[in-house]
Amino acid sequence: YSTSDMSGYDGFTDTSHVFVDMTVEDLAKAIDADSTIIVYFGFSSCPWCTEAVPILNSVAKAYNCLVGYIDTRKDKKWTKNTDLKDYDVLVEYLGDWLDLDDEGEKHLYVPDVFFIREGEVVFRHMGTVSGHDATERSMTGEECVELAEIYRQGFEELLK
Repeated sequence: YSTSDMSGYDGFTDTSHVFVDMTVEDLAKAIDADSTIIVYFGFSSCPWCTEAVPILNSVAKAYNCLVGYIDTRKDKKWTKNTDLKDYDVLVEYLGDWLDLDDEGEKHLYVPDVFFIREGEVVFRHMGTVSGHDATERSMTGEECVELAEIYRQGFEELLK
């Protein structure tokens, strides 16, 4: 996988980050091969994603792991997560873990991080932390620590 271009994420300046480009097709192949991977879904203009990326990067570095990045706005024509190429395949593979939208359809919300051990999702975290609205304010230091701990739980699940 090639290193992801994370330059669109405001304030994220780590040039030796852990993110590598993935597609839904790559994800499906990895799951079919019983691989152990971490996959982050998001996009650079999402305020929650902008806050989550540096924290996920830091925790992943502590575990010496790469994180597959599926940019849900990679194509400028994609205006919602369901526009993502091969979205139907995503639902086929991760649908049991997705939330339902107002119409009762399985929907990917971001940021969403899946921790997959030997082809099975063992941990997932969507959003940042309870009570945080990124359109209103940045996370507090305490909330950043809380999100890092949530991500640590996911990495620990991979090690079991």
